[in-house]
Amino acid sequence: MGKNRINIGHTLTEQTKDKIFGYLLLLPTFAVFAIVVLYPIVYGIVMSFFNYTFFTINKTPTWNNFGNYINIFNDGFFQYLKNTLVFTIGTVGIELIVGMGVALLLNLSIRGRNLLRSLFLMPWTIPSIVVALLWSWLFQAQFGIINYVLKFFGLIENANTEWIQSPSTAMLTVIIAVVWRQAPYMLVMILAGLQSVRKDLIDAAAIDGAKPVKIFFKIKIPAIRAVLGTTIITCVMSSFQQFTIIYNMTAGGPLGKTTTLSIAAYKKAFTNFDLGSGAAIGVIWLLILGSAITIYNIKTKRFDVE
Repeated sequence: MGKNRINIGHTLTEQTKDKIFGYLLLLPTFAVFAIVVLYPIVYGIVMSFFNYTFFTINKTPTWNNFGNYINIFNDGFFQYLKNTLVFTIGTVGIELIVGMGVALLLNLSIRGRNLLRSLFLMPWTIPSIVVALLWSWLFQAQFGIINYVLKFFGLIENANTEWIQSPSTAMLTVIIAVVWRQAPYMLVMILAGLQSVRKDLIDAAAIDGAKPVKIFFKIKIPAIRAVLGTTIITCVMSSFQQFTIIYNMTAGGPLGKTTTLSIAAYKKAFTNFDLGSGAAIGVIWLLILGSAITIYNIKTKRFDVE
């Protein structure tokens, strides 16, 4: 009995040593995470409660309670949030429709499928700043090809339509540019999911007389549900944080119609030189995204340990 106790104690000691060694191996990763991710988040949260501007950056910041939050709520925060939601829902919705349609096409045995895959993926490889400049030229009022094509087919009367400068169409132009660049990601993920669907299930359903639409909704969609959910939440996060294309196409205008949370935070911090208010927008932005992701993970039971 005494020997058994000694062996058990010895085994536990070895297990403890292995755990400590494992944690030591992870320590550099945790250190980098704390410095690169955790520290900026905590610093931004603290900054949001101080009167912190470029004019007081060399002085001791003064505590102003919720003054920064009150300031941004009085300065049109809900309009920024509305613009962000419209932009996010618009981009992700169109990306899902386009990505699903093209993925279903490329999943078929058609001639030139590999070439089409490469062509559809090309926009994804182009930097965001280049995409913004490209679509700004395409939508340019006097020389843009979009006005020329639409006028040629009789879809518009004014050949010099101001798409980007018009409050009613500026958001649409930005959404089109972002969808053009980001839809290939949705396409790749959905196509990978579709190719993992068991072909024998589809063949069996077809033999039983199931129509293609029913096969799509009853077999393919349930089979790729996990991939689809992860892809959509990733695209939502990407669109929610989009800055480069919006700023370089409209800079948040005209009349604030494309001022999303990212643009508002940038303008507060680096145009109005109010770092505290910019940080406050970032904190609320973080809470919204964090809450959405947490709810998604709970609903999909990602936190469950089997």
